[in-house]
Amino acid sequence: MRVGVDIGGTKTEAVAIDDAGLVIDEVRVPTGFGAEAVVASTVAAVTELAERLGTTPSGFGAIGVGVPGAVDPASGRVAHAVNLGLDGLALGDELAARLGVRVRLENDVNVAALGAFHLLGHGPERSMAYLNLGTGLAAGLVLGGRLWRGSRGTAGEIGHIPVDPAGEL
Repeated sequence: MRVGVDIGGTKTEAVAIDDAGLVIDEVRVPTGFGAEAVVASTVAAVTELAERLGTTPSGFGAIGVGVPGAVDPASGRVAHAVNLGLDGLALGDELAARLGVRVRLENDVNVAALGAFHLLGHGPERSMAYLNLGTGLAAGLVLGGRLWRGSRGTAGEIGHIPVDPAGEL
């Protein structure tokens, strides 16, 4: 069984899937604003999912978490997520400590891009762009079969590009 969490601007959803990729169960709760509220809503969703499945969060082995904004997957830190009120939060470590399980953190649209890439059965030589229109606007890029984050980890954060409305076309 695998568990993934999607932290969005309005909802946090925890999903358990089996080895065939079929959804076993899912829990959706409102997402709060600010560090403590985001952590609390994520812990609540994962804990309820575990209870429904007759286990504890630590029984999952590991949890993958997608979160909007600028994310450093190596450190598990959210550098900036404006619609969640997060700046410099070590979200991966915070969730791991509260849930008692290893947490892998990544930008939510990057996770979606990788999922779509694999579901479409693309081989390692293929590339694709995944455009996400939701609470925000972002893209995930898979180049040559690998996720592309760019030099600063924000390659697909197209909704955060400053534009001068009086600028030259």
